Amino acid sequence: MEKKIWFVSDTHFGHDKEFLYKPRGFVSISDHDWNIIRNWNSTIGIDDEVYHLGDVMLNNNDYGLHCLNQLNGKIHIIRGNHDTETRAQLYDQCINVVEVCCAKEIKIGKNYFFLCHYPVITANYDDQKPWAMHLINLFGHTHQKEKFYNDNPYMYNVGLDAHNNYPVEINEIIADIKAKKETLDRQ
Repeated sequence: MEKKIWFVSDTHFGHDKEFLYKPRGFVSISDHDWNIIRNWNSTIGIDDEVYHLGDVMLNNNDYGLHCLNQLNGKIHIIRGNHDTETRAQLYDQCINVVEVCCAKEIKIGKNYFFLCHYPVITANYDDQKPWAMHLINLFGHTHQKEKFYNDNPYMYNVGLDAHNNYPVEINEIIADIKAKKETLDRQ
């Protein structure tokens, strides 16, 4: 089986606030966390790569780590505003966590992505180069249901709120961006 590449943000394990779990369709934080773990593991394989773009957990660190340790995949954590230095050090000790950093640029196929917890307007690569491509910002943080920030096809929201509480696979992201650009070109 071919390994896949997934993206997600804002799991907020243990964040016991109605404004978080109720809009996502859950009756409690335990209902929320159990379903997020189930959704994650029903789509992500053990050897899949996962980029978690921040806000992994809040409140009880032991409980949050218990949730994190149940997740499939090789997880790269891009820190969010709730991922303190203490939490980053704890994440780094999890067997399924590959790295913890503040931001990251990656290339997948012909596409270049800037991974950050926050939406960021990115610049273009040099158009004179044969591999020239817009740098696509993948982000979370906003808890918006829309996949694109301000209708910008190069700013894609990977947060759970925009994907029915599931991680999103890279091929879906690329297809969504292509469709968005085509829609904007027709306008």
